[in-house]
Amino acid sequence: MDNDSSLREAAVASMAEMFLSSARGAADFAAFEDAAMAAGHSMMAEAMGRALEARDAELSAGRPAGLRLRDLRERTLATEVGDVSFSRRRYRDGSGGAVYLLDDALDLPWGSRVSPGAAAFLVAAGTMASYARTASLLARRGSHVSATAVMGCLRSAGALCAEEDEAAAESLYSDGVVPDAERERACLLVEADGTFFSVQRPAEGAPRRVELKAMVAYEGKVAEGRKVRRVAPFHHAVVGTAGELWSQGVAAMGSRWDLSRLERVHLGGDGEPWCSALGAWLPRAEVVFRLDPFHVNRAILAALPDRRLAAMLIGLVRDGGAEAAVALLKGARDLGLARGRAGGAAIGYLEGNLASVAAAGPSLGTMESDNQHLYGARMDSVPCGWSEAGACDMGRLVSRRESGRAVPRMTRGRSATPRRRGRAQMAPVVPLAAGLDSGMAF
Repeated sequence: MDNDSSLREAAVASMAEMFLSSARGAADFAAFEDAAMAAGHSMMAEAMGRALEARDAELSAGRPAGLRLRDLRERTLATEVGDVSFSRRRYRDGSGGAVYLLDDALDLPWGSRVSPGAAAFLVAAGTMASYARTASLLARRGSHVSATAVMGCLRSAGALCAEEDEAAAESLYSDGVVPDAERERACLLVEADGTFFSVQRPAEGAPRRVELKAMVAYEGKVAEGRKVRRVAPFHHAVVGTAGELWSQGVAAMGSRWDLSRLERVHLGGDGEPWCSALGAWLPRAEVVFRLDPFHVNRAILAALPDRRLAAMLIGLVRDGGAEAAVALLKGARDLGLARGRAGGAAIGYLEGNLASVAAAGPSLGTMESDNQHLYGARMDSVPCGWSEAGACDMGRLVSRRESGRAVPRMTRGRSATPRRRGRAQMAPVVPLAAGLDSGMAF
């Protein structure tokens, strides 16, 4: 520990001398800051490269038996402090496969040109800004990557999220394993709605827009000044079927709330069949569906050009008089006070959902605006189109960001090709740690 402190003090003193020279020649603090950051990042990147080469030498000295040294190979990684270049030894195992002890020890994914830390930064920033803008943010730290590379990082992270979500659903609904939860609640509030985004280069006759199905579960609402926020919100979104949304969403939220203790769920949606299908995935809990007031209000406003009459009917629905509101709408239509097609649509919408219009229960808010603030803010913020898989990946990543859920990282094992995995199984190498612990000499 004392040695670490001494090394740190010496490094800080050396950097201070270099920064002093920059301060003397700087026109203002901004110029000094830019120079210090550039120099600091450059030194850190070079020091990291040297440290990695020294660690590779240590691993070589204690390498497992059966590995044949072949050559030195250089690798450059885009990192959060700039490009880090280093050389490490390449070996061959008994089956002829390549082995890099340094890469194995640090769990570096095969073939990646972006470090795990930089990839995590690109994924986080990429859920809030365009791929090109995200690349420019990393460039401020010293490493330059293309917008295509940023997209690759997000697609890879999205695929890992999908793999984890699907595994959780399989474990819960096929194996019957209830996940360990952080807390218990007898009652939860859930909202669901879909939002549409443009498809990139749609095929002839194919849909030009794709629906992102989204849900949010939370414990309630609290007032903070003039605003109201949800308590412990948990988001999930996919481009897929209702079964995929609810099975994966319920299984994932089971890591936050104990599903075996959940007794009642107040569910809000727009009346689409998939929005109210949650009960099939929570058979032990009572699920009470309520129509989202945003859609009710929009239907009435679209039907009645007289805003005062529309406001009266909206208030009537809110106070529990949905049937009376339908009767008044029919009367307005017969008297020519309602728009023909919109009036008929509003009457059909309300009559088809009478049981869930203004049903008793806690306030659920409006999922429609929530979708636009979370998903639309990124996916509709600039003119762009999405593939179905790309939109699904972005939905999963934004959901995890807003829920505070970790995004899985690509590991070396996951990134290995089937051929590499096969070779590793055919010619296993004695783990380095086992050799060192047993005192084996190589």
